[in-house]
Amino acid sequence: MGVVKALRCAKCGWESSSWTIFRCASCGAVLEVLLDLGNLTDSDLSEIRQRKERTIWRWFEFFPVESRSSIVSLGEGYTPLIQSFRLSEKLGLSRLYLKNDTLLPTGSLKDRSNSVGLSRAKELSFSTAAVISTGNAAASVAAYAAAAGLKSVVMVPEGTSSAKVLQAVAYGATVVVVQGSFDEDVARLYKDALKEFGWYDCLSSNPYRDEGKKSYAYEMLDQLDGEVPDWVIHPTAGGTGLYAMWKGYNELLQFGWIKRLPRLVAAQSDAAAPLVRSFEKGLAEVEPVRARDTIAESIQVGNPISVGWRALEALRASRGTAVALSDGEIIEAQSVLARFAGI
Repeated sequence: MGVVKALRCAKCGWESSSWTIFRCASCGAVLEVLLDLGNLTDSDLSEIRQRKERTIWRWFEFFPVESRSSIVSLGEGYTPLIQSFRLSEKLGLSRLYLKNDTLLPTGSLKDRSNSVGLSRAKELSFSTAAVISTGNAAASVAAYAAAAGLKSVVMVPEGTSSAKVLQAVAYGATVVVVQGSFDEDVARLYKDALKEFGWYDCLSSNPYRDEGKKSYAYEMLDQLDGEVPDWVIHPTAGGTGLYAMWKGYNELLQFGWIKRLPRLVAAQSDAAAPLVRSFEKGLAEVEPVRARDTIAESIQVGNPISVGWRALEALRASRGTAVALSDGEIIEAQSVLARFAGI
């Protein structure tokens, strides 16, 4: 297993003396997990890839969980990586693959994060997991909390899809509907509640949870038989997926298991595109925007305060880019995807 050495601030180097303090006492940044992965070899890679597990936990050594007995899993990971020949031809690309995470247990990429996050919550003896969400994270946290034997509380803004709220309720969550904006009113109430009740935070302000999306790098290495994509395009809200995937690929590079890194692309709705705008302006920190209504409600985040700066770093370090799409363009892309790829 990877040994958790510290929770460290990437901005100023401060280290927490507690495993349950997630923000830097010096500068306020979200802390990051410092893992000692040891000296893994090519034979270790071969052994990992031959394991029978078809979940993210095939790569157990790379996650901040001390014991396999603590793992909370619903079978997440190893979703299909589909080579779409017809869509490739239409778009003029030689090789295009689609990572279909709609087939994750609750239908959301958040399952990757919450499997790791709730496993660590179990090790740290928390009793209640909490999250604020525009939909997908609510159901995912509730499902994994149920599997872990924890209570769950989810806060959602008024107007959140009723189907997503009912999904969280079905898993046993206490759902609190809050009037006001997601980035301001809901976030402020959530922060106060965490402090008051000692709930386990399941947002991207939780460094353990963030490690879960490193699984994209490991999984695609496996599914592409050791190849690294030239580009990876990722729908983006707060930027955790980009930052974590980049960290995962760099870990693989560290052991010499890959020879190069992919270039990353952040894809956002133009109704909520703070990373795109900040990237275009050359900013090191994310400049918040007021999120407007969009059909892409799951990425409707105007202020990715937790790891947005890390996502910007990853985009620039990878020589990547960031794009914002209108609702009309998103609807058109959905149609093309369905007609030419069957998804």
